[in-house]
Amino acid sequence: MPMVQADRLTRIGAALLRAAGATEEEAGAVAVGCINANLAGHARTGDRKLIAELDLK
Repeated sequence: MPMVQADRLTRIGAALLRAAGATEEEAGAVAVGCINANLAGHARTGDRKLIAELDLK
C-alpha cells in the first residue's frame, strides 16, 4: 500500500467532499478531523470513514 503524507490526504479528502456538495469550510473541517483521527489510531473514524461516507468503496 502506498504511503501518502497526511497533508496531501487531507487535501484529497477535502476535494472529494467539495465535489460531493460540501462547502469549502465543511469539507476542510471534516477532512482534517478524519485524517487526524486516523493519525491518532482511530481508523474507523479516519480516512476509511471518509471513504465510506462518500460511498467510494
